Amino acid sequence: MSDWENAYLKFINEKPKGFAQNLAAASLRAFSFLFLMGWWVRKTIYRSGLFKRKRLPCPVLSVGNITTGGTGKTPLVIFLAKHFTEQGRRVAVLSRGYGRKTDPSSLVWVSDGKKILATPEEGGDEPVLIAKNVPQAAVLVCKDRYRAGLEAIKEFKPDLFILDDGYQRRFELHRDLDILAIDGVNPFSTGYVLPAGLLREPLGALAEADVFVINKVNLSRSPEDVRTILQRHNPRAYLVEAKYRPAVLRDLHTNKEMKPSALERMSVGAFSGVASSTSFVRTLADMKVLIHHSYNLRDHYAYTRENLKEILNDAHLRGLQYLITTEKDAVKIPHDLEFPVPILVLEIHWEAVNGKHHWESVLKNVGLSCGAAS
Repeated sequence: MSDWENAYLKFINEKPKGFAQNLAAASLRAFSFLFLMGWWVRKTIYRSGLFKRKRLPCPVLSVGNITTGGTGKTPLVIFLAKHFTEQGRRVAVLSRGYGRKTDPSSLVWVSDGKKILATPEEGGDEPVLIAKNVPQAAVLVCKDRYRAGLEAIKEFKPDLFILDDGYQRRFELHRDLDILAIDGVNPFSTGYVLPAGLLREPLGALAEADVFVINKVNLSRSPEDVRTILQRHNPRAYLVEAKYRPAVLRDLHTNKEMKPSALERMSVGAFSGVASSTSFVRTLADMKVLIHHSYNLRDHYAYTRENLKEILNDAHLRGLQYLITTEKDAVKIPHDLEFPVPILVLEIHWEAVNGKHHWESVLKNVGLSCGAAS
């Protein structure tokens, strides 16, 4: 994470002191009001019927969030895509492909359900990660999800669409189920929409979700408060609580697994370009892996050979014997790079821990809707 991002997050989360900080805070709230007005106008226009909401010809399941940053959408999308492909469904994941270097309006096939066709630079790190974890699913990226969906229908003939980060597109594109991922660590930021807070929509928008998934509930300081706010705004929605279960540590170069216990007496570092590097380090701590130094980079960080070499050389000078990174970062690291310090990749699985009966009901109903549509 860059210095200015750290400074911004610190500023919006702390009480302003003095005239200058109070003035800056008031300015951010004024811009938040303008952001809110723009959101309300857009919502009103679509709800008026002036623009018709588009519909794809098979069931659409959306996984989204209400705040910027990492709420755990990608592990949840991977879980869902894997679940339904294992049931024999043809699944197509539609994503914007945030962070890719290609034109956002261009359509890119990241995977055709047989092989990966795009690099993280072309398709985005998260879509490539989804394609890697669920090779039977088609993964397409485009700003226009409807266009991507029609392309998938023509070439792949899916039984089910999964929209990655689709909640804010609900006015434009019909969906059969809206799952809203909530970050258990920082669920609603300051309560303000951007830029005075991290909300992409006001809390009233919670009323339109069908399922709430509180991710990283095991790291949450007060899950009861999160539940109360969600149920206050939307008592009809199913409530599911989940955590990330560390699966294995895998050597990036050799692909061999390493047990966390093998790192007990070693000097280990971590690096990540994710929205919540703190959660990543805490997950490692739960595995009894002590991190001596952490390189925290901004979300969707675009690695180059040069900056990777800087991290690796600095780790070597610090005497670190291993570096651990995330799966999302690993897909952007060239395997032919010389590693003066071995890199381990933490593989995680998404797991529902509370509200399992609700979650099983959701999965069953989606599966039945796929059968009805096919």
